[in-house]
Amino acid sequence: MSKILTLQSSIGFLHCPPLSIRLRSRSALCLAHLPSRRCLASKVTLPPPESDPERFFKYTSGRWIHDEARQLAARYLRFDVDALKEVGAAAGGADRVISMSKLAEGAYNKVFLLVLNNGKEIIARLPTPHAGPGHSITASEVATMDYLHSILGVPVPRVLAWSSDEVNNPVGAEYIIMEKAEGVELIYVWDDMPKHMKCDVVEEWVKLEKLLCRPISGGYGSLYYRKDVHPTLSYDLYTEGVRESRFVIGPSADATFWKGERQHMNIDRGPWKDPLSMLLAIAKRERDWIENHTIFKPKPSFFEPLREIQEPSAHVSLLDQYMAVAPYLIPADPTLVRPALWHTDTHHGNIFLSKEALADEKVVITSVIDWQHACIRPLYLQARTPRFIRYHDPALLSPGLEPAALPDDFSALSEEEQQEALSDVELANRHKLYEALSLARNPEYHRALSPDMEELILMPYTYAGDTWSGGFVPLRESLLRVVAHWNLIARDGSPCPIQFSDEEREASVDEAKAWQRAEDMLVALNARIGVRDDGWVFPEDYDAAVAANIAIREMMVERFNDNPEDTRRRWPYQPEAGVYELHRPSCAK
Repeated sequence: MSKILTLQSSIGFLHCPPLSIRLRSRSALCLAHLPSRRCLASKVTLPPPESDPERFFKYTSGRWIHDEARQLAARYLRFDVDALKEVGAAAGGADRVISMSKLAEGAYNKVFLLVLNNGKEIIARLPTPHAGPGHSITASEVATMDYLHSILGVPVPRVLAWSSDEVNNPVGAEYIIMEKAEGVELIYVWDDMPKHMKCDVVEEWVKLEKLLCRPISGGYGSLYYRKDVHPTLSYDLYTEGVRESRFVIGPSADATFWKGERQHMNIDRGPWKDPLSMLLAIAKRERDWIENHTIFKPKPSFFEPLREIQEPSAHVSLLDQYMAVAPYLIPADPTLVRPALWHTDTHHGNIFLSKEALADEKVVITSVIDWQHACIRPLYLQARTPRFIRYHDPALLSPGLEPAALPDDFSALSEEEQQEALSDVELANRHKLYEALSLARNPEYHRALSPDMEELILMPYTYAGDTWSGGFVPLRESLLRVVAHWNLIARDGSPCPIQFSDEEREASVDEAKAWQRAEDMLVALNARIGVRDDGWVFPEDYDAAVAANIAIREMMVERFNDNPEDTRRRWPYQPEAGVYELHRPSCAK
């Protein structure tokens, strides 16, 4: 413990806050207010049209200070550049492509801007090997965009050409050629918007969600064209009771079902006729993966949870407990369990606004992009406040629609503190506005936004899908809440199928504190080094990040000189090793 406290102080994290009821993961602390890496990568200043096709194939928007070879290999995609240009020109009604440049890239896609000789600009989007099996992922994304546009009326780019068969197309890779999204990305204008226009964006988004809430039925999974899925792996899709002739519900395209070794495992990916089958499938998937692919490390680093919660058997046991209560974690209200197709990555970079409307201080959403991995799930599992609206401080988000207020001692605060308080209240009230507009225009969806729904029903489902990458403690905490509030869950008087002894509850408190301490220390370390959670950094910052990582590590070696090589070996980021050695449970993925 003394080493841990010394390390906290050394890396600038002077104390750990008290453990809250809702545990905070690194992603919640660091990334909740930021665009995803896919969005951040798209903001890199990329070079002009290139003559070296290898730069198209490689990931060039960032680097990693450890295990870089594996990370780059997962994002490397070789294809026939000339063939892609020919396909793009034909799709855009042109003779040829006069320039091609990389517009954005991330873990799952490479996005290119093609400028045609007829003056049009179109987008070519190619999934990387990391995205999952090309046919399923690409076919589902194309069908989803078509359904959104033609059936639901959601503004999305129109697909001009596509192929999910890398073997039998001239490009040699799966691809989607689509219209360039109309308008300007919200991320570029949000910070300069007046408050009333930001409220208008919230209102327009609620209107869009109303379109997504049109009643559909038939099952849960992902959307495909009927011709692209075998009949034994699909269910008919109904929109407002009318059977769709072109679209069906097929296996889930959710990235978690295709992550790492899971892509090659024989697991249940749906489609599912009922919510329970889906809830159990995610836990069985993780249990099978843990039993066959985890690597147990008996000596964790300072930045890891205790070894007791890294035992594979502990994870399997906890997932079994989740599956025991899963039948009770399904709302009785049929409107909350009806299937819903949703966008789950609602950051500023995926939303486009009309430039003309903005010039008149009006807001019109012209396009919503990035529907890859979109799924049809029960409405109560889809409902959550969009990332670009969400505010996280529960102190200002009181139950109900009562607006947040400035603190009573506001006048006594310093100017800096007053500005911070004003900003917090503005953010909280924008979140409240979203809830109020949802209640008025989308009441069924608003019921699914209930905090009790999230705490007691949504959280177990969320963390059961990834216990090995930090979800163990949050899943156990959520199950402890389920047991404590069983009378609210099983209203028919059924006894709770799981129990925790007093000793287990006491141990969970200590382990949760240790887990939170490790999470917070890694957040602080990443901030000092200047990297994202997996060691990602912008190319121009790579050398400085590597130097900072080594300097901090060697400082720790000097402090803990009883076993310097052990400290080096257990350090989270190992840039000079050239192999994957991020000493956390997620490294086994």
